[in-house]
Amino acid sequence: MSKPIQPPQPAAHDRDALLRAGRDLFQKRLTEIVRQSGVRLPAALDAFGREIGEAHDELAAARQLDGFDQAADLTASRLTLLGDDDLELDIRVREVAAHLREAGGRDLWRTQLRYRTLLRRPLMNEDAHPIGPDVICLGLWALCAQCGGTLEQRLALLDRLEPDICQQVAVIYREIDELLAAAGVDPAPGQTPPAATRSGSGDAADDGQGPVDPLSALQQVMRQQHDGDLPVAFGNLRGHAQATSANPTLDAAAMVMLKHLFERLTALEARSPTAIADSAALESPSPPALHALKAKDLDLPLGMPEAITLDTLGLIFEAIFDSAELPDTVKAAIARLQIPLLKLAIVDSSLFANSRHPARLLINRMARAAVGLPRAAGWEHPVCHRIGSVSAAVRERLAEKGAVLDSYLAELDVLIGERDQAIRLQADRHVPVVEAHEKRQYAEQLARTWLRGSLPRARSPEVASFLDRYWFRVMVAAAMEGGGEGKRWQEDDATGDELIWSVLPKQSAEERKRLASLASSLIRRIGAGLDAIGVSSTERAPFLNTLFDLQTAALRSQSQPAAPPAETPGSDSQADRSTNLAFKAGPCLLEDEGQRIHYLVLGATAEARKRAAAENWQVGDWLRFWTSEQEPLCGLCCWQSPSSGTALLLNPDWGYAVAVSPSALDQQLSAGRAQIVSRLAVFDAAAERALSLLQRS
Repeated sequence: MSKPIQPPQPAAHDRDALLRAGRDLFQKRLTEIVRQSGVRLPAALDAFGREIGEAHDELAAARQLDGFDQAADLTASRLTLLGDDDLELDIRVREVAAHLREAGGRDLWRTQLRYRTLLRRPLMNEDAHPIGPDVICLGLWALCAQCGGTLEQRLALLDRLEPDICQQVAVIYREIDELLAAAGVDPAPGQTPPAATRSGSGDAADDGQGPVDPLSALQQVMRQQHDGDLPVAFGNLRGHAQATSANPTLDAAAMVMLKHLFERLTALEARSPTAIADSAALESPSPPALHALKAKDLDLPLGMPEAITLDTLGLIFEAIFDSAELPDTVKAAIARLQIPLLKLAIVDSSLFANSRHPARLLINRMARAAVGLPRAAGWEHPVCHRIGSVSAAVRERLAEKGAVLDSYLAELDVLIGERDQAIRLQADRHVPVVEAHEKRQYAEQLARTWLRGSLPRARSPEVASFLDRYWFRVMVAAAMEGGGEGKRWQEDDATGDELIWSVLPKQSAEERKRLASLASSLIRRIGAGLDAIGVSSTERAPFLNTLFDLQTAALRSQSQPAAPPAETPGSDSQADRSTNLAFKAGPCLLEDEGQRIHYLVLGATAEARKRAAAENWQVGDWLRFWTSEQEPLCGLCCWQSPSSGTALLLNPDWGYAVAVSPSALDQQLSAGRAQIVSRLAVFDAAAERALSLLQRS
C-alpha cells in the first residue's frame, strides 16, 4: 500500500521561529486571561507563564516512541509529581483539562493537526500537544503552588479561573491556527477529529459545550447570513497583522486595502458629530444625533470579514443607542468610541471572543458609572462630565491593538466608587427612621400576640376592654424599651396577669388574703403603666372605680360573666389584627426631620429571606424594581436590616428613599420584573438583544 502524501515541511529555522511565536502567543494570551481574572501577584503570573513555556518546549522537543509521544509521559510525570500530595486538587485540575478540550473544540483540533506537520509527528496524540489543555493545566498547577493557601482556597482559585479560560481558549487556538496557516503550515492529512470536537458548524460552541460569548454568537450569525466564512483577501490579517502568507503579492494588496479602509474610517471619525472637543460638547444644549456605522456606509461588499465586523458592531451600537436606561450624553460618549472600536476589531479578533477584553470592559464601566442617572442628565452633570472626559482621552489609544487601558479603567472605577460611597453616606440619615419604624411594628406584633393570649383568660368584659384599649399600649411601650425579654415587659406582663386574676372569684381564704395584700400595689403598678402612655387621671378613673367593685365582688366569691370573644372588647380589637404585618401594613410614608422614606412592607419571614438570599443581591448593588405600575425605579441598595432584612434603596434624584422587604425584591427578581443592573455588562447585553432581534427577523 502506498504511503500517504505528506504535507510540505517548513525549514528547520522557520520551524523553530514558528514554535517560539506560537509559544509566546500562547503564554501571553493565557497570562493576560489569568491577570484579568483577578490574579495580580507578579510571582504567580510569572510561575504560570514560565511553566507553560517550559512544558511547551519539552513536548515540542520530545521524540516519538512506539506510536505514542514520549511527551505524554513527560506531561503525566509532571502532573504526578505535583498531584501526589493533593489528590483532590489533582482530580479538579483534570476536570479543568476535560472542560478545556470541550471549549477548544475544532479550533484545538486544527492546531493539533498543524503541529503534527510542524513537528513531523503524524501520530502525535492530544496529550502531547505542546499547546494542549494539559499544558494549560500544568500552568495552573504552578499558579496554585505559587499562590499557596489551603486546599479550599486553591480550589476556589480554579473555580474562578476555569470559566474565563474556557470562554476564551478557542479564540487563542484560532489565532495560532491562523498564524501557522499564514506561514504555510498545512494540517496533517487523513485525520478525523475526536467526537467531542465534531459539530455541524465546525465550532465547539455550536455543540452546546462550554460558554458562548454573546458577541461571538452574534458575529457567527452574521457570517452565516452573508456566507462570511469564505477566505477573503485582507481578512486573514486580523489577529496577527504581522503574519505573512505564501503569496507576497496578495499580502501587499491586502495591506493596501486595509490601509485604505482605515483612512476612510479616520475621515468619517473626523466628520462625526460625536468627535467634537470636550469644551464644545459641554456647551452644546443637547447631544448630537447618534448613528451606528454599517458596512453599507463604506460601500464594503457583504460577506467580507471586515464588512461582517462593521455590521456586527453596528448592531451592538444600535442596541446601546436604543437603550432607555442610559442618558443621551453617556450614549454620545460611548458613540465617540465607535470608530476606534471598529478599527480595533478589524485587527484584533479577540474583541469578539474575550468578554474580559479591555475595550469591552471600558464600555461596560462607562455604562456602569452612569447607572441610575436621569435620562435627561446633561454634560453639566458631574458624572456625565467625567465619563465624557474619559471617552475623549481614550479615543486615540483605543484603536491600537494591545493598547493598555488600565489607567482609564481605574479612573472609571474611582468614579463608580466615589459616587456609590456618596449615596450610601446620604442614605445613613434614613436608616434610624426605618429602624425606629420597624422597632415600633415589631413591638406592636409582640403586644398583639400577648393580648391574644390574655383576652381568653379575662372573665370580665370591663377588664378585657381595658387590656385591649390601654394595657396593649403599655405592652407596646415595654417592648419598645427592652423587647420581649426586657425587665419592663416582664413586669407589665405580670401586672396584666394579676389584673385578670384579681377579679376572679376567690374561693379560699388564702386567695382572699393574697388579693387583699395585692390590691394596693396592683393599683400603683396599673397607674404607673397608664402614666407611661399618657392616660390622664380623669380618663382612668372610671375603670379604677369599676375595678374596685369587681375585686370586692371577687372577695365575696361572686362570679362575673365570661367575655364573649366576638363582642368584647369588640371586632376592632388589637387582638383581631394579623400578626403578619408584612402583608397587612401596606405602603406608608415615613418622615422625620426632612427625611422621606416610602416604606412598602414591614419585612419578610425567615423563609422569604432565605429565598431572597438565593438571588444573591446585596448591599452595594444597583437594582431596578417596581413600586407601582407606572414605571420602575433604579436605586442603590445602601443598607439592609440585620433583623428584618428590609433593604434601603436610594437615588439622589428621587428626593426620597425606598425601604422594601427582601421577599418583595425576591419575587420581582424571580419574575424578571427586577434586575441587578450594576452587574449587567452593557456590551454583552446589547449583543444579546441584537442577536435576539436578528434571529426573530
